[in-house]
Amino acid sequence: MKPAGALRSCGPGLGAPTRGRAGRGERRRPLPVDDGRAGFTLIEVLLSLAIMAMMVALAWGSFSFTARSKNASERSIARYQQVRTALNRIARELAMAYLSKNDQVGALRPRTLFVGKRGGRVDELTFSTLAHVRLRENARECDQSVLRYSVAAEGPGRAGRQRLLRRESRRLGSDREADEDGAAYVVLDDLRSLRFEYYDAPAKEWREEWSTVAADGQPDRLPDIVRIVVTVLDEREREQTFRTAARTFLRDPLWVSSAVD
Repeated sequence: MKPAGALRSCGPGLGAPTRGRAGRGERRRPLPVDDGRAGFTLIEVLLSLAIMAMMVALAWGSFSFTARSKNASERSIARYQQVRTALNRIARELAMAYLSKNDQVGALRPRTLFVGKRGGRVDELTFSTLAHVRLRENARECDQSVLRYSVAAEGPGRAGRQRLLRRESRRLGSDREADEDGAAYVVLDDLRSLRFEYYDAPAKEWREEWSTVAADGQPDRLPDIVRIVVTVLDEREREQTFRTAARTFLRDPLWVSSAVD
């Protein structure tokens, strides 16, 4: 039999002493609250802006380099196209060069001729050809003409630059006055040098000059081959040299009728 003053246990912990409520003067520690509104620190914001600026700079640099490369390629292609067109045209016209037996012996201004003169860095060439193309319907012209290739300065602000000019006269010989050489058209810009070399098949040698009007020249025949060497400035101001050659098919003089006036 238990003593009357003993406490009866009704379960675990019931008999253990418990802590009483905090006093009125004691402050409780606040619990952390996560309301989903946590932000970036200033360092994180600055670092993000720096990374974004670097990415934008890299993208801009890539686009700028691509644009410059595209423009340089287009200028280079246009330059090569101009040189190729000029050389092809000169070669085609030289291939159709001819001489006529209708000219009077000793004429001051023969109707047909082939004269190549050596210059400083640029040669000059004048010759008769059958390569004229009529651009107007019912034009009183034939396929005979006299072509002259010469050079001229490009103008103010471009010292040392030269242009290759092409002049065509549709009037031959005495019918062609000194000031009727035709309008000048620009064939090449930024020309540095132009060389014509003429192959003399009977002598088996290349000549620097050729003349069918000089007493000591070749009055009765054309050169078998004309070699063309042209040097121009590219888009980077560097010298580029191009070469081609044209074979003449009408080396011996022909009997031809007078040109249509």
